[in-house]
Amino acid sequence: MQSVFIYTLARLGLLGLSLGLGYVAGLRGAMLVIAAFLGSGAVALVVLDKQRGSMGLKVAGFFGKINKRIDESTRKEDLD
Repeated sequence: MQSVFIYTLARLGLLGLSLGLGYVAGLRGAMLVIAAFLGSGAVALVVLDKQRGSMGLKVAGFFGKINKRIDESTRKEDLD
């Protein structure tokens, strides 16, 4: 789950950077927070594409294993 940790840290870093840039630009209060979330989200879509793909594969594999165990358990119960 290292890719999830890396992606999360990168997103938080982008949010912090966006908050700092917005503050320097003169934004305050709710407008600062809203602009930071929108700005960091837009940048993350482009900049963190590779990390998001890697994280998605790891998460899908994790839940795939869980689903496989559930299916095996269900089949075992059906046979009994």
